Formats: sequence, C-alpha cells, structure tokens
Amino acid sequence: MSAVSGEPTVRDGAPAAACPVCASDRAHDVVSLPELPVLINAQVSVDDAKRVPRGHIDLVVCAACAHLYNRSFDESLLDYDATYENTLHFSASFRAYADWLRDRLIADHDLVGTPVAELGSGPGHFLSMLCDAGVVAGYGFDPSYDAARLGAPTHARVQLSTELYPQGGALQVRLAFSQHVLEHLDDPVSALEDLRASVVAEDGIVYSEVPNGDLMIRDCTLWDLIYEHRSYFVETSLREAHRRARLTVTALGTAFDEQFLWAEGRAAAVEVDTAARDTAADDRVALTVERAREFGRRADLRIDEARAELSGFTERGPVVLWGSGSKGMTWLNLVASDRDVTVVDINPRKTGWGVPGTGHRIDAPDVLSGTRPAVVLLANPAYRDEVSSQLGALGVEADIASLWGEDR
Repeated sequence: MSAVSGEPTVRDGAPAAACPVCASDRAHDVVSLPELPVLINAQVSVDDAKRVPRGHIDLVVCAACAHLYNRSFDESLLDYDATYENTLHFSASFRAYADWLRDRLIADHDLVGTPVAELGSGPGHFLSMLCDAGVVAGYGFDPSYDAARLGAPTHARVQLSTELYPQGGALQVRLAFSQHVLEHLDDPVSALEDLRASVVAEDGIVYSEVPNGDLMIRDCTLWDLIYEHRSYFVETSLREAHRRARLTVTALGTAFDEQFLWAEGRAAAVEVDTAARDTAADDRVALTVERAREFGRRADLRIDEARAELSGFTERGPVVLWGSGSKGMTWLNLVASDRDVTVVDINPRKTGWGVPGTGHRIDAPDVLSGTRPAVVLLANPAYRDEVSSQLGALGVEADIASLWGEDR
C-alpha cells in the first residue's frame, strides 16, 4: 500500500475523474489501498469468501470543494442483490438513535398528518417508525429492495417501490430524505435535485445523512474506507452539493458519536451561480484539503500500528472482533487477514457466513459463552455500553478496546 499526498495531479496523462459534487478535475492524491472486496457486506460462504471480486481504492480530495472520492471507482463491479446485508436495527444503540432522529424530525418539521418519501428505503424501517408516530404516508424507493428476503414494512401506510425515485415533482411530500445513500452515487447532486422537486415548496424539507468524512480524516479511521462508497462527504462538500441542487442549507450537524454528517435544506428561490466563489468557504476547503492530505500521510503508519496492537493482544490470548459491519470488515482485510480472530455480530442474518476477502467465520455472540478472550475489539466505539452489557450477560470477562484507538 502507498499513501501519497502532493500537488493536484493528472493521472496517467489523462484528466482525473471529475469530482462527483462540483465536477472539478483538480484533485490531490490522498491514499491508495490494495485490492479490497467490492462488497464488504456481501453474504458469502467461508469457503468462497477469499474469492470475491475486488477493486482498488484510489482516494483523492477535490481541490475545489474538499470532497473525497475514489478516482478508480467502477460501478460495474458492484452487484447489490439478495446476498447483501447491512441492517443496523438489531442494535439497541442504533434503534435509540433512530428513535431520537424520528422524534426530532417530526417535532422540528410538524410531520404529523403529512406524507414523506425516502430515497434508498430498504425494507422501510425508518418510514414505518415515522408512520407509527403520525406521518400519514411513507413512500420508499429502492431498486435493490428484496421483499422475499427483507420482508414487508411493519406499517400499513408505508408503500415501497423498486422503481427509481420520481423525477420532476411527480410526488409531493413534506419531507424527502436519504440516509447513507448519497455516498454510493455517481451523481449525488441529481439525487438531491429529485428530492427537492418532490417537497412542498412552502414548507417542505430535504434531509440528507451520510458518513462523516471530517471525522474519518481527523481521527485517521482507515477502517471507514470501503469500495462501495464512491464518496466521503465533508461539511464543505455536503454544503456545495446542496447549493448545486438549489437547496438552501438551513441546518447541518453530526450525530451518532459524530459518525454521521447530516444537512437539512429548503428549495432555493433562484438558480445558483456555480462559478461564484465564497472566500470564507474557500478557507474551509483549504483547511479540509490539508487535513485530508495529512490523513493520507498517516495511513501506512496507522496500519502498521494496528498490526502491532493486534500482535500484542494475541500474545495475551484469544482476540474477538465484535462487529462485522463495514469498519470491522475493512480492518480484517487490511490488518488481520491471516490472523486468528473470532468474529461475532448480533445481526442473525450474518451468522455462519464468511468475511469477504479473509474467510473468517461470523458467529453470534453466544459463541463466546464460557470463553475467556484476552480482549474484545469494538469495530464501532458507539456500541461500547451495549457490548459491555451483552458480554456481562454472557458471563464473559475481557478487556474492551476500540479499533479507533482508546481516545474514542
């Protein structure tokens, strides 16, 4: 692996792939990762797990808006089918977050008795929660939704479609939203434009939630990098995406232990001048670009440190990784592909499957009952209290450490 950061580059004598947000072709190299599984949450057998398709991550940062994106991304490598599994609602911690978000959106935007729509709705978990709380109708659009495997939504007023999100204002709702969808798209601005067109002009709101790229580069959390993500939004690029979609950002913040970056926007009255510059925004972009380049310079060292940490843990005894979501899967591929690590996850749909790229088997947490691991590594520090409680219920005493380092 190499981590390179330098002046804006043109790769192999051809213009660099354009930024998905602002279309600039000026980008700084950040980090290059070896061939990683293209679907880190695919359900594959232990025997087949090492033979999954792989792709290269060539992460760059846009010099114009500080958006981070994989310049080598090839959408044709991805095949989201019935074997894909990344449901988070089995976690009590995540459900508590979803409850908080539902209550906030309903209170802040007076959603009771109004319709809402979601881009990338999956089985409609959050739409059902909104309808349970008084939303009159929830419309979900997700071409990859598989009813046979994921089941129907839990609320009768939720309608799911495998069609693309309606364009041109064919659908009118009070709230149009997406959660962890924009980072997968080649053209997130067009997706935001579709959401904007579907909200009632006077009081409609667009809510967008993505992984927090600012946190990733600040804390050097390499394990957040997965091939499935075309993009990594930072505050400046999320604002710019909304501006180009003719949305005025009315609120922006972070949530879920800073891991999520979100924005709310209302339809702007006039077309935007995409060539116009904001000096204050330029200063924020320059600062974020430099932080991204420093993230790249630290990448090799962070992997070496993680491997040394794992060696130290294994000298003390058995090591458990709790969490086979994106973070844990990338850590296993970059750090522990050939190490003896027990992998557990509370999602019952993952039990018995293999980790794409490494072949580790994923087990339910009760496999730990009666064991004495030296350490339980948390793939996500946001679940520390929940995991500690579950270990206690299993009668397992072990040190708990985070893949992100003990400062988180």
